[in-house]
Amino acid sequence: MDLNEKIKEDLKSSMKAQDKMRTSVLRMMLADIKIAETSGKPRDQIDYAAVVQGYQKKLKKTREEYERLSLPEKTREIDNELAIVEEYLPKQLSDEDMQKIVNEVVDENNFTGKEFGVAMKLIMNKCGGTADGKRVQTILKQKLGC
Repeated sequence: MDLNEKIKEDLKSSMKAQDKMRTSVLRMMLADIKIAETSGKPRDQIDYAAVVQGYQKKLKKTREEYERLSLPEKTREIDNELAIVEEYLPKQLSDEDMQKIVNEVVDENNFTGKEFGVAMKLIMNKCGGTADGKRVQTILKQKLGC
């Protein structure tokens, strides 16, 4: 069962359980998946995990905005939505594992601060969607002294 089918099945279950929050979040993820499917790409080339990660990024930006506006109730609501979305994403690497990968890539290629973008791209490719870009960026900046 692929991610799309799993979300659809979980949507049916959440609707039966009358879990409004979960139902709403799953519907939003399915809407983003539908948009990706109608983008012209063949279905077998659509990365559903990347679509869900895109939705997660939108939620994180919204959360940051609510936090900036000092709206704790809305922030908690977004946190609950993020928890649901994260159930459908691959397990994220720990900071220690990310640190190892960053050290490995930088040491192998002798990167300097001027080559930050190239290093970042290699590290993110090596992580394969299991690392948050902002966390990797922070670790890489520390390593390169930027």
